[in-house]
Amino acid sequence: MEVTMPRTGGVYSPPAGTKGVSNTTIQSVPYNALVDDLSADANAARPVTAGGTGATSASAARTNLGLAIGTNVQAYDAGLQSIAALATAADRMIYTTAADAYATTALTPFARTILGEADAAAALTTLGVSAFAKAILDDTDAATARTTLGLAIGADVQAYDAGLQSISGLTTAADRTIYTTASDVYATTALTPFARTILDDTSAAAVKTTLGLAAVASSESASDLSSGTISDARLPGSMAGKNFSSGISFANAVAAGNTDLSKHIQLYSGYGFTITGSTLNYTAPANSSHVWNVNGTEVGRLNSSGLMLATPLALAEGGTGSTDAATARSNLGANSASNLTTGTIPNARISGAYDGITTLGQTGTHTITTPGEAIRIVGPASTDDPYVTFYKGATRQAYIQHTDGTGVNQGFRIYNDTATGGDTALTLKNSGGVDSLEFQVNGAEHVVYHSGNLSSADLNSIYGYTPANSANQIIAGNGLTGGGTLAADRTLTLGTPGDITNSTTNSVTSTSHTHALGFTAAEVYIGTGANDTSFPLGHIVALGNDANIARNASGTPTLHNSINRYYVPSTHPNAGAALAGTWRSRGVVNGNGEYNIMQRVA
Repeated sequence: MEVTMPRTGGVYSPPAGTKGVSNTTIQSVPYNALVDDLSADANAARPVTAGGTGATSASAARTNLGLAIGTNVQAYDAGLQSIAALATAADRMIYTTAADAYATTALTPFARTILGEADAAAALTTLGVSAFAKAILDDTDAATARTTLGLAIGADVQAYDAGLQSISGLTTAADRTIYTTASDVYATTALTPFARTILDDTSAAAVKTTLGLAAVASSESASDLSSGTISDARLPGSMAGKNFSSGISFANAVAAGNTDLSKHIQLYSGYGFTITGSTLNYTAPANSSHVWNVNGTEVGRLNSSGLMLATPLALAEGGTGSTDAATARSNLGANSASNLTTGTIPNARISGAYDGITTLGQTGTHTITTPGEAIRIVGPASTDDPYVTFYKGATRQAYIQHTDGTGVNQGFRIYNDTATGGDTALTLKNSGGVDSLEFQVNGAEHVVYHSGNLSSADLNSIYGYTPANSANQIIAGNGLTGGGTLAADRTLTLGTPGDITNSTTNSVTSTSHTHALGFTAAEVYIGTGANDTSFPLGHIVALGNDANIARNASGTPTLHNSINRYYVPSTHPNAGAALAGTWRSRGVVNGNGEYNIMQRVA
């Protein structure tokens, strides 16, 4: 039903006849109309005059309040927000620094006059630019601008050249000329007046005349040499077909360029040195030798037997310094292995049975391939007990050793030097037997027990265990069945428990047991009768017709004597049979009236 609100000018007034009068009964019709009126008013849009917006949507509310976006107020914009935050001052303008981000910068009155010009020509006039400057500024490219300035390359100015740049950097002086030292690089050198007299000659003959050269300079004939001697420097490096009538002394070595050395220095006719390709050949004379003497002392002899030196060739000269093998090996350091400082000895040079090592150091893996014994550690004397050690850096970590004797710690042992709480060791004692495996911790010995030496007596001795008596029985107590002697396996069966209810207590019988619930449990009512009055604990009913019972206070629900869907309080004029037990209110709900929620608690 649509309710018309009694508002005048947006001001609410209650309907007439709804206010209560002392000592009179409130009429339900006007009262309910007032309640409906208030509900409708609370759910309707509150007018602006009553402090509301008079609208049911945000858009309509803004319009009613005079805040319509785009009409009354500006829509939010990040750029406008940035502008609004700027601090303004005289002669400033805004500009963007990023998307929707603004800042201010100076804008002088003079700058505004430039911004007010219609074109570039007017702006240049405002700037006071001369006609000449304008002529340059209106040129369309650099070449045109250079022409305007009288700087046209190739017409007004020289085009840049690296060689000319090098020449321009030279320092000039009298009697100098330029020459190149590299590509486009120049330097100066002397050019005397005399040198210039040679440079102006037009022919080689004129140059010779200027130089005052003798006739030999033109004839190129040695016959024109009439005096003096030719210096060594003027002799050729090689000469052919020359015969010397007297002896020739050579102060330095003689270099022979011809492939047949006998044509240069012929020692004896028919023999001497020849070269075939890269091979130097020597033909020895029969029953004769070529002897080399130094200051009258023979230093070498060459004959058909070969080259023999008078003294052994020294080590520094590539020889051995000796005429016998033993001394040569000694001189070369090849007579002792201690002189070998690099390389390795090949396997073939090491004896198959090598026993000369006293201390052997090795890095990497040592692999031994053999079908039998691989490593043998032998003590030199019968009282020695050699062992194998394990080190980490300079610190021993463990060792393996066999010691003589039949006492503790004597036999084959594995020893750990770094165990926490003291050194540990495992020994297979020389005494033998099932107890010969021994474990030591920090000097204390312990027998290792295993299936060969562990008995019930040992368990009794070590842990205090005693054997079970098979005559003892397992007795089934209350609630249990089964049991019997320990001579066989026994089963204990737990009896079937009874049902648990709110009244159940802790109890036990010979075959069963029960437990107390420990709290009051609610039960689910599964009845179907509309006039039932007995319900389980925890059951809930709705008590209508304004019972007005305080929270958790007691009350008496009854059946409505004519309507089978209502429960009413015992004070109601239509109260019927009361519900069994104690009931308490757990609050109210509002519907078409007020209803107490009643729960049975006893």
